[in-house]
Order: sequence, then C-alpha cells, then structure tokens
Amino acid sequence: MAEQTIACRYCGGHNVIYAGKNSAGNQRCKCKDCKRIFLLTYTHRACAPGVREQILEMAKNASGVRDTSRVLQVSRNTVTAVLKKKGHR
Repeated sequence: MAEQTIACRYCGGHNVIYAGKNSAGNQRCKCKDCKRIFLLTYTHRACAPGVREQILEMAKNASGVRDTSRVLQVSRNTVTAVLKKKGHR
C-alpha cells in the first residue's frame, strides 16, 4: 500500500488528516497546523486553487471576459465577480 503525503494548500504543512466528505462526496482534509479545511478534488473548476489568480493575470494582459472564461473553462459571471471584487484595490 502506497502512502501519499498531502500538503496544506494554505500553509504548506504536512500535518493533514482526513475530515470526512462533503455533500458531493469529495474527500475533505483538515490541516492540524492552521486548522483550515480544504478539498482534494473540486466539483467546480472556479473553486480550484489558482484559478482566481489566472483570471487576474489574464485581465492584466488585456484578455476579455469571454476569452478568459473560455480558456479557463469557468462561467463569465465568475470572471466578472472576481474582477469586481479585486478591482477595488
């Protein structure tokens, strides 16, 4: 049996335990260091780590909302919401 070490997506620690499953049946993990819960696999692509940063990077490079949503395979509403939320800074 192979053992897989899981790193926390927030703090990078390896002190991670399984914490049940969510309503969609995906495995939840809890970091004992920072006490945060995260998923190993996400149902929706927009929730995956790094997608919001990619949206902002594409906006900086003058990609439109439709182009960004097509390339990243997320909804146009998601792209617009991320840009509105980060636009105030």
